[in-house]
Amino acid sequence: MSKTKVLVTGASGLVGSRFIELAKVFDFVTPDLPHFDLTDLEAVRVLVEKENPEWIVNFAAFTDVNAAEQQSGDENGLAWKVNVTGVGNLLKSFKSKNFIQISTDMVFPGDLSQPGPYDETQVPPDSNEKLTWYGWTKNRAEKLVRENGGSVLRIIYPVRHNFDIKPDYIRGALKKYVDGKMYPLFMDQQICIAFIDEISDTLQKIIETESQGTFHCSSDTTTPYELITYVVDQLGADSSVIKSTSVLDFLKTQTNPNRYPVWGGLKTKLTEENLDMHHSSWQTVVERLIGQGLGLPDKSPTQS
Repeated sequence: MSKTKVLVTGASGLVGSRFIELAKVFDFVTPDLPHFDLTDLEAVRVLVEKENPEWIVNFAAFTDVNAAEQQSGDENGLAWKVNVTGVGNLLKSFKSKNFIQISTDMVFPGDLSQPGPYDETQVPPDSNEKLTWYGWTKNRAEKLVRENGGSVLRIIYPVRHNFDIKPDYIRGALKKYVDGKMYPLFMDQQICIAFIDEISDTLQKIIETESQGTFHCSSDTTTPYELITYVVDQLGADSSVIKSTSVLDFLKTQTNPNRYPVWGGLKTKLTEENLDMHHSSWQTVVERLIGQGLGLPDKSPTQS
């Protein structure tokens, strides 16, 4: 029996590369820069026509939230071109509903006007008034996907035990901890983390069951301070040196008062019911990461 052919954009990234590693049941096509440019409609059309995939999973995205803020309002900027125009190019080239867009809880404002954690049925706002520019680009991409009958998988702070190219939320914090550069962590910001191995499982289930709709992959909510101090404690280090601070106070100092969602997160009840699966609690995710080899990184060399 032949394997299902899945075209994966962003396959060399933090999340996409792990999906490729784990989902061996699929026949993957993994185009990437510089040979494949998502913002070039003709290049996308040629590739899709040549490969004729049964499914497309779009991990490719401009994810630097701070850099995206510098492009706010610019639909000619790279964030918009990759996150919105690029998605549109894929949808124009792939005449099938077997399309999965990887998205984020930042398509919602994360404030008291529409607080999280969000379930799969909640509709993102049709205005960028309370979103970051990154969140708005992902919001508009979701709209395109829904209008074309595709599916959305939202994730938040994806984590894995090792990835040399890019630190994730936990490993980035651990690096700052060992280098003595840990900044105070928010103790009043509601977040989730998504175990990348479970993201892979969720995607595999969607494809194998030919499911359609909006899906979530995350865990229960925590705060940055609670999460990182727990990780440090579990690794046998001293978490008492980590200080806490308020996201509400921090946002008062920012040009964009919506830079960080305060009440974010994703509920997974409907996803678990529809796909017959379970997503781990954040504590269990941390324990599984440590079991896979997560540890304190080496201290950076002293700069002279």
